[in-house]
Formats: sequence, C-alpha cells, structure tokens
Amino acid sequence: MRTSEDPVSEARIFLGKIPLFAGLGDASLLALARAGNFVRMERGQFIFFQDDPSEKAYLVRSGLVSIILESLDGRKLVINEMRSGDFFGEVGLLTKQSRSSSAIVRTDGELLVLPRPAILSVLEAEPLLVRRMLELTSLRLRESSERESALAFLNSQGRLARLLLQLGKQELEKGYITISQEELAERTGQTRQTVAKALGRWRRAGWLITGRGRIMLLKYAELSHLEQEGSL
Repeated sequence: MRTSEDPVSEARIFLGKIPLFAGLGDASLLALARAGNFVRMERGQFIFFQDDPSEKAYLVRSGLVSIILESLDGRKLVINEMRSGDFFGEVGLLTKQSRSSSAIVRTDGELLVLPRPAILSVLEAEPLLVRRMLELTSLRLRESSERESALAFLNSQGRLARLLLQLGKQELEKGYITISQEELAERTGQTRQTVAKALGRWRRAGWLITGRGRIMLLKYAELSHLEQEGSL
C-alpha cells in the first residue's frame, strides 16, 4: 500500500518532470493528475492486447515494457520498448482505432494510467503538447523503419549481433545484459532455438559469456564485424 503524499500531487509532480508534459499549464497538469492513477505491474503481465479497444494511454514510472506484434500462428516480434519516462498507447486514442500491438511488462514496475477523455481535453487546450506528440510519433516511425530495415536486410546472425551490441551500449555501466533467449528471439524475429545455437557458438568462440538470463559481451569488434557481414 502506498504511504507517500497525496496521489494527485504525486502524479502532478511526476508529470511535470516528464519532457513531454513539462511546461504545460498548471490546470492541464492538474487535470491529468486527477484523471490518472498509478498502477503497480508485475513481470509477465499484459497491459493490453492487440485489437483491444484504445481507451487509455500510459506513462512508465519504473520498470520495462515491451510493445509486441503477434502473428496468427503465435509468433511474436518486439517492435519497441518503454522505460521510465516513456509515454505509450496514445496513437489508438488519437485515431480511435483498436490496439495495433500488445504491451507486456518485462520487469516489475509502475505506470501512470491516463484515460482518453482527459488526454483529448488537454490536447485541445495545449498546442505545445500536440506538437510534442507529433514529434514523438515521427521519432517512433523513424525507429520503426530502422528496425524493419534490419529485419529485411540482415540475416539472423546479423540481427542478433546488432541487438546485442545495442543492448551492450545501453547497459555499459552495469557490464552485462539482462535478457532471456526468448526475448532475444522476439526482438529479432527468430525462434528461440536459432538464438540459442548462435549464442552457443559465440560463447565457445569466446565472444561472450552467458548464464542465468545474463550475457556479458567480451568481443565487441567480432560482433560488429558479424553485423556488417550480415547483409542479405
């Protein structure tokens, strides 16, 4: 149970620290804070499913959320990841379309849930927020194009090497990557078996160390070379 300050004040302060909402009028921030609520989420929990109605948007306070596409035969592909301060689920609210993807919690965390009417009301009063949301959508479209290019023009080993290098840069201070083989498969459009075989080869070659859902990269140059050679 939460024992901190008043939930509305807490949400108001949190919103004001997020670049997307910073600088908005006090009335707008207060309206969002009053309409929203903090929700604890557990690892493996779905926030929404593909084709669900779009009734809410979400702001990550803590934890990691994966946005995934699911095919009719059950295959999954991670198309984006949301971390602290990231806002997601807004496109369906603006277009009045059902969810085009699913969202699943990867680590325990907390979200600020914002209902559609409150967001639309603030958008009408805040041209600054409209512009920022357009910029956010444009950025995600560009990132989506980069991911599609990797899937289209890199072979399976090239895609996996590219992802490991990206994750290695993000977790540079920690010194290792925390991710399962299943998640690696989902993020590169491969089967878990294909990922496991590649990791096994690279482990025996001394390029990385694996164990307990962690990967320590040892040979960045070799992985980078494999990525460059992975063009189809």
